[in-house]
Amino acid sequence: MPVIDLLIKQSWLEKSSESALEEFKSVLVETLNSFQADRHANDRWSISKISEDDTAELIYDKHTIASLKIEDKSMHLKSNEEDVPRYDDVMYAIRYAANLLWLAVYSNVHNGARLPQNYILSVDQTYFKRDKSFANFFDKSNFIPRFAPEGVKNMGDSVQAFVIYSPYYAENKEDGSIHILNNSMLSFLSEKENQQASQEFSYKVADSMQDFARKYDLGLVPTSFYQNYGVSTKIINSTYFDALHINRKVFVDPYVWDFDDEHDYRYYENVKNGMHLMDKVRPNEDLDTALKRVLLEELQVADDYVGARIWGIDFDRDKEDILTPRLKINVFVNGLAEKHKSQTHDWVSIK
Repeated sequence: MPVIDLLIKQSWLEKSSESALEEFKSVLVETLNSFQADRHANDRWSISKISEDDTAELIYDKHTIASLKIEDKSMHLKSNEEDVPRYDDVMYAIRYAANLLWLAVYSNVHNGARLPQNYILSVDQTYFKRDKSFANFFDKSNFIPRFAPEGVKNMGDSVQAFVIYSPYYAENKEDGSIHILNNSMLSFLSEKENQQASQEFSYKVADSMQDFARKYDLGLVPTSFYQNYGVSTKIINSTYFDALHINRKVFVDPYVWDFDDEHDYRYYENVKNGMHLMDKVRPNEDLDTALKRVLLEELQVADDYVGARIWGIDFDRDKEDILTPRLKINVFVNGLAEKHKSQTHDWVSIK
């Protein structure tokens, strides 16, 4: 089973507050004891008192399974053995508690990469080891399964269980990039002797686990395989509007965010003379070209963008009084110019 070696902290602060870390321990134990297998037992999970060297122990059925040590105002949580009992439950509880308290979780097992804030997206799910067909397939493949959405399924007789759903995201063994997998093809190949996959088996969605975490948190990762199969993953379309083949007038309403800033929840509102700036996809432009032009020429904040997500559609009338769709788009760029960030009237907080 996977080991646990995590650093838990308030990622945007040099040092996390002691109260936040203490509250994390309390929520962690409460979450673990709330699982169906544990809620009727007498506190199967507990955390010992902190010793003189600032270390506490995570205890399960009177056995110590991990240590928790305060190191430079961060919490280092590390399993004592390679075989962590109920690994999936422990990781879920850790990330649930961290998300609830706005703490970030970094995994030393994965070269210090930050894990996605969404605790529903499981990491290194043991299912891929327990299922012999999948285990054998991935042992021979070029991928390591890393992420899979999980949820609670009613198994009948008041019994519930965690199950995983598609899509699965896997790490490429050669370059560490993260790919979305075609679950239908995976299910077919894993049961066959000939397990040679085609190009339709996967495509890249992030450069690394760190890059994946940030993009997933921002909605910049496809959530179904064919959502972006055969096309760029730079624009994620969360609507059913055909944004790849624009052959009519379409307005664009961009909200520009800093991809690199993980704690400043403000967007550049594109305000000029009291009016919110919007544009349109011009003739002979596609949406990607239009966004780059707007960023460079109209807003003057960047010449390119990391990713964009179409999250909504509304309508307006153009000069000819024709009802025209307007795409509402979050656009993420690297390092917005300080001169724009200093103009506080152009920034809107969502907190």
